[in-house]
Amino acid sequence: MSLMQLAGDFLQQSGIPRPNVALLVSLGLVFGAQQLVPAYTANLKNWYPKLRKPRWTPPNWMFPAIWIPLKFMQVAAIWLIWEKKGSPLLRDDWHLTGPALPFAIFLVHLALGDIWNVSFFGHQQLKPSLPWMGAFWLSILGCIITFRPISLMASNLMLPTIAWVSIAAKLNWDIVQLNSSKSA
Repeated sequence: MSLMQLAGDFLQQSGIPRPNVALLVSLGLVFGAQQLVPAYTANLKNWYPKLRKPRWTPPNWMFPAIWIPLKFMQVAAIWLIWEKKGSPLLRDDWHLTGPALPFAIFLVHLALGDIWNVSFFGHQQLKPSLPWMGAFWLSILGCIITFRPISLMASNLMLPTIAWVSIAAKLNWDIVQLNSSKSA
């Protein structure tokens, strides 16, 4: 018996309904992924305000005010996929061309968002962060595309994220242009 089957048996015997387990894991994935990277609050307070930014830059308070609801939408999206497809960890037919593909792309999206944050804020690499932002955007598009045949609602829940990341990508680009001497 595999470790995953043992885990599945444990979850079934625990009396916790599967949707609740799926929801808890979804919450853990989305909000836990952010905790894997060090907090760069000092850079937000000291370095970021000194950068030249376009006039249309959203106020600083808007970033968490928008990201928090987006994260909850992402939780709902991956939870809906989990509910339609079953646990990606407990399936026998786990492979990247089948049921695991939407989960894998979602995990890549979480990782790329963190990598962009580390590159831009952590290492203060303006220009080198651009490809990470592009990959992050493409991974969200991948979620939208792979979620759609499974759950239209899950796919649609990712649309606000790609819209906001599009704004962030344009802001990243404009900051690079305005701070070309700091772009290395």
